[in-house]
Amino acid sequence: MTLLWILAAFLAFMVLLRGVNAVDDHAAVRYGYAPFAMPNLLFMLIPHGLLLFAIRSTGDQIWILLALAGAALLGMLLLVRSRTNAWIALFAAPVSLLLAPVLVLSLLFRILARAGGEDGG
Repeated sequence: MTLLWILAAFLAFMVLLRGVNAVDDHAAVRYGYAPFAMPNLLFMLIPHGLLLFAIRSTGDQIWILLALAGAALLGMLLLVRSRTNAWIALFAAPVSLLLAPVLVLSLLFRILARAGGEDGG
């Protein structure tokens, strides 16, 4: 039964990554802006780290960390919204916040895959 849960989680994760790539491609073609571009993902590592610290913290500092992470999320939401549309922003900002480290690696692999294997010789 545990193996089935692992398989289901992996499939859900792969579907989410495919959705991220599809939204990114759609926004790039339609609006000329990729919400999951490397600068955006690297910025979202900051609030992602703040959330991780908030999970491990106690006392009043939790609220400060959550407020800072929320402010960064709101900023990213408004940035993506100003360059695309509200639906893309509502998808891209929270997904970037929660999955920033994974999406950075995924984007690196995607860039390498699209670079091709030709050596020009």
